Amino acid sequence: MENPYQNTAEPEQKSFEFDTANFFESFIGVGKELVLRPRLFFKGLPRTSDIKNPFIYLVICSFLSSLLMANIQKGDINFFMVLMVANTLSAFVGGFVLHLLVTRIYGISALFGSSFRIIAYASLMDIVSWTPIFGFVAYFYGLYLIFIGLQETLHLKPRQAGTAVMLIILIITVLLFFAIFMAAGNLPEGMKMLEQGGSGTPPA
Repeated sequence: MENPYQNTAEPEQKSFEFDTANFFESFIGVGKELVLRPRLFFKGLPRTSDIKNPFIYLVICSFLSSLLMANIQKGDINFFMVLMVANTLSAFVGGFVLHLLVTRIYGISALFGSSFRIIAYASLMDIVSWTPIFGFVAYFYGLYLIFIGLQETLHLKPRQAGTAVMLIILIITVLLFFAIFMAAGNLPEGMKMLEQGGSGTPPA
């Protein structure tokens, strides 16, 4: 006889992400979930090919982080624009490479939107990754978010997720180093900016 007091059904996980229709509240809500409940957040992300909302979220984070970095380095508008474009482009490249790795190498069926969402939402940490005090922690927490996102959204094993994160680090590091050198105008000045940056390369 079925026990009426035993609930065998798993609680339904509601999908939630940044929504332009509820701009400020959802932006703050996403940040709160990423800090307090990252596993539940990534687990509840919609599995769709539509990347409008995560793309806008990425652009906002790229804008804020590039503006902060340009001010710290006393850079001009060109420096700011190069950083923002490089930051946004590196996220797309990282998401694309990540998607190829997951689908072609690991053989997991997934839409590009799912792979891109992980990189886009982890870019929240870029906003503080260049600050002298919190930059180091924010940088590695951003990598941790990608690591968790790969497991919860794309169902990768920890070792697979770790390999993917290392590849993303390599790609984004190369792109952002190139962007800083281009913005600085020459290699020595670019290296000087990197040394003053504090924490290293942002996660996305």
